[in-house]
Amino acid sequence: MQDIFKGFHRWYFFSFFGDFQSNLELEMEKFGPKLSPCTWKKPKRVVDGKGRISELPDEILILVLSHMTMKEAAKTCLISRRWQNLWTFHPCLEFDGSQAFLRFDNPNNRRKAKKIYVSERSRYINWVNHMVHSRLSAAAAAIDEFKICFPVGESCKPDIDELVRFAFEKKVKRFELDLTDFTGWCYNMDGCYPLCLQTVSLTSFVPLKSLVLKQVNVSSQVLAYFISNSPFLECLCVGGSTSLVHLRVVGPSLCLKYLKIIHCLCMESLEIDAANLLSFKYSGPKIKIPSMNVPNIVELLIDGTCFKSLTRSMVEMSTAFTRLEKLAFRVIFVERWMNKCEYPMLSNLKQLELDLYASDDESLLFLSSLINACPSLNKLSLEFCWLEVHVKREMKKARKCPHHSLKVVKITGFVGKTIDTEFCMYLIENAVMLEKITIDACRTINESMLRANKDVEMVKAARECAEWLKSKYFLGDKLEFRSSDH
Repeated sequence: MQDIFKGFHRWYFFSFFGDFQSNLELEMEKFGPKLSPCTWKKPKRVVDGKGRISELPDEILILVLSHMTMKEAAKTCLISRRWQNLWTFHPCLEFDGSQAFLRFDNPNNRRKAKKIYVSERSRYINWVNHMVHSRLSAAAAAIDEFKICFPVGESCKPDIDELVRFAFEKKVKRFELDLTDFTGWCYNMDGCYPLCLQTVSLTSFVPLKSLVLKQVNVSSQVLAYFISNSPFLECLCVGGSTSLVHLRVVGPSLCLKYLKIIHCLCMESLEIDAANLLSFKYSGPKIKIPSMNVPNIVELLIDGTCFKSLTRSMVEMSTAFTRLEKLAFRVIFVERWMNKCEYPMLSNLKQLELDLYASDDESLLFLSSLINACPSLNKLSLEFCWLEVHVKREMKKARKCPHHSLKVVKITGFVGKTIDTEFCMYLIENAVMLEKITIDACRTINESMLRANKDVEMVKAARECAEWLKSKYFLGDKLEFRSSDH
């Protein structure tokens, strides 16, 4: 096994060694005054693993290695026999193969890329298994962080099961299993890896602080086990699970501060009772929210069709959002989902971000009710993605409603249509303390669109409209226009 390990690292060891030595000496200088305040000198360069550095106690060397990445620490095993197993005490095991996966992706030849993927997947699994077995043979202590990041699926279940079991047997504190296909081309066609309770070493106490599961099929029962048996759990992120239907994040002594649920397409309901929760992000299908007790939440990001059910919950439990500082929505068919919505008074909200899929036959003036519900709002950001609807209409005039806190406005994807122009006019006329409004036309202009004369004309029209707004309201330097043709 040692020969395999040396062969894996030999090709880049010599180029690394010089940098490692200098970095190690810098780290040692930090500890120098503590070890010998009167006689400390810069250690001599190590030759064949012998020298001042290698003479130090294991505890000091392990502490130095802990400031490096796991890959850098593992390379030190080639210095000498003394260093052979020291890296196995590194507190963080991160096996991130995402960049390697992107390098062999070939959009022009998917069949060839698929073959390479199968080969690279096998190499990745073998590499991770070898590193883990090296750690097992050294009988190392508990680990702080364990991360797997590579698109593998159910066909690799036995290997992933072993890795998951190893991590939890080592009392891992931060666990991340990210099996996402980063290209979006679904090289992995054998289904998502299912995380089962049988795989985890079941105990009444799990020392987890962070649990991240992406493109992993995890059920409500498994998550309930982690939530109820992890008293120190602060971060929970679940993405791409088709097994998650009903989720209850409840408990009298929950420490949970960050909750993120992304693209769990079979999800139907969510119940939250978490007094310490600070941030909640949701993107997915429309769901029922029977209750949401989050008295200390400061950040709320919602992406999907559950906008109305969420705002309804916010109105019913308005006291639960008195500390909210940042609110972000991404909405398709903006007028359909956001018009005539009621909003609670968000007295502490300072930042509002809206990502809207809109068409020119709609109007955004109904958003005035949301803005007026945020008397402390300081920064407003809008990003437009345009749906092609060739309908022209007259500009509407919203009733005047001065806002005394709004100072910074950024609008991305501005094209000078009726819908975005009239909303800009509303903001300029009512934000009496406005200091800066940035109009950016980059969002809707992608590489393929830039080749068309039509889209060059769109940028030109957006610029002309921005200049008209600057002139009409005497904005001067307060209005800044940006576009991809800079």
